[in-house]
Amino acid sequence: MNRRNVLARGAAVPIAVVAAMGLAACASATTASTTAPRNGVAYLCQVIPRVDRLIVTRHAPGSHFHFAFPAVVTADNASLDRKVATAACELPTLPAGEHCPAEFPVSYNLDFAVQGEKGLGGESIEVYPTGCETLRGLGAVRTTAEHHNFFRLLGNAMGLKRAGYFTFAGIVELG
Repeated sequence: MNRRNVLARGAAVPIAVVAAMGLAACASATTASTTAPRNGVAYLCQVIPRVDRLIVTRHAPGSHFHFAFPAVVTADNASLDRKVATAACELPTLPAGEHCPAEFPVSYNLDFAVQGEKGLGGESIEVYPTGCETLRGLGAVRTTAEHHNFFRLLGNAMGLKRAGYFTFAGIVELG
């Protein structure tokens, strides 16, 4: 089955239905990079060896979605958190002019704590697991499309068993 047409556990909902629900296109998601890249490299990508914690916060407006984990998860296994940061930094940039299918209004804020920095002191990036499957906050907009290992690594860091793309996209509850 085409993964764009399957939301989870055999519940198939065509993208046309989602679009009819008035969900936003991926071009509508905006966020600014928290730290401008230095020498063409995003800050997070420069400090990966010092990442020691990750706080994942889900944003899913309304009550149309079901997830198998809490809205806020603190991942404190530095080794796994660094793997997530590395995977984010290795994602390809979103091709210019990319046409995106409808996007669910689900996003995740990933706050990476960096040793030796005040407060949370690190880098915050945003992940949109549907539509163009974008990651913002590391300079150029990146994409997780065709790179779903990112979601497996993120799930591992959060302590989720067998997590993947659908774990983070959520299950849409219709009716």
